[in-house]
Amino acid sequence: SSLIRVKGEPGTGNVAEAVRHMRILREQVFRAKALYENGDESELLKMARELRVSYELLNETAKLGRLPVVYFAAGGIATPADAAFMMKLGADGVFVGSGIFKSQDPQERAEAIVLATTYYDDPEVVMEAQMMIDEKKSMLGMDVKKLDLRMQERGGL
Repeated sequence: SSLIRVKGEPGTGNVAEAVRHMRILREQVFRAKALYENGDESELLKMARELRVSYELLNETAKLGRLPVVYFAAGGIATPADAAFMMKLGADGVFVGSGIFKSQDPQERAEAIVLATTYYDDPEVVMEAQMMIDEKKSMLGMDVKKLDLRMQERGGL
């Protein structure tokens, strides 16, 4: 694999699932890193079996402190703040589709999300980007619990 897509629920305008998945990924990487740094090869091997990945991949991941591929976040990202937050959590980039195209201000929103993604570590720029859009024109954030079928249940990639 050359990239990992940390998925939220596409088309919802609700970034919560993407955040949850990114946090799970980070927790697993941090756990592997701690085992690696403590020299606990048997627990690292056990973790590799639990995750159904090769020991070599988990060992490399633990050594790097991240998976050795690009992380992209997608699904539910609808605002510059959403995009910046996913970057802050460790994403290398974001995919935004309906968060832009279902909004009432797609051009402004796209520009603001690009700005916030580029300067995610500068709170003043992220705030400036957030102020470029009108929250009233955002797509409404849907409650993911109320979806008939969630992406993780339908097996979508």
